[in-house]
Amino acid sequence: MKTLSLWTLLLASAWTEDQDKVVHGRPCHPNSHPFQAALFNSGHLICGGVLVDQQWVLTAAHCKKPQLQIYLGKHKLQHQERSEQQVHVARMVVHPNYNPRTHDNDLMMLRLAHPVKISSRIQPVTMETNCSAQKSSCLTLGWGKTEEGVFPNTIHCANVHLVPWADCERAYPGKITRSMVCAKNDEEGSDSCQGDSGGPLICDKRLRGIVSWGDFPCGSKNKPGVYTDICVHVKWIKNVIGSSSPCL
Repeated sequence: MKTLSLWTLLLASAWTEDQDKVVHGRPCHPNSHPFQAALFNSGHLICGGVLVDQQWVLTAAHCKKPQLQIYLGKHKLQHQERSEQQVHVARMVVHPNYNPRTHDNDLMMLRLAHPVKISSRIQPVTMETNCSAQKSSCLTLGWGKTEEGVFPNTIHCANVHLVPWADCERAYPGKITRSMVCAKNDEEGSDSCQGDSGGPLICDKRLRGIVSWGDFPCGSKNKPGVYTDICVHVKWIKNVIGSSSPCL
């Protein structure tokens, strides 16, 4: 066994916190998530994120913390990997209509201190622009606690499917806005949960959602996970990427 690096020891402290989890998930294939980001604050894993441009990561607005560090190209979180890159956040842009009480427009853009080097393990994701797309097979992923209550070293994926907006609204009466999309797995109860926040919902290899909120306990067959719907925010995301305005 390799000697633990200082970096790994710092990561170990993250496991003491109640991070989000992928419920009923399985280890992802090592080459299946080149867009996945891990957000750290003071040596603690706090959220997931998604690379949407060579110098921008997209995550949830409720993940905002000072002095964020981003890890990209990660598969096994407790090991230093050749593919990984660590970058500091130079700028945080919270969606102007974000409402922390209702979770509406729960998005934040993170401008990296410098562009990342694109490789087979680090690549921006393609965003979904068609809001009518109702893919039957989707994935949500993250390093959060599993249903057994353990924090996996390897990133986990869970199969889910999109839930019609009206059905989601019935599950959460008066709480679902048009900026949200829902997903669940009817058979296994697969779901994202606390700490996978900011991570992706991938449908047909396109980013459809960002993990935002849901019911507790996670994985309920009657209560889907709720994601910020990317297709209705693509214009804002692209405007932020193209913006040269001062820090917000």
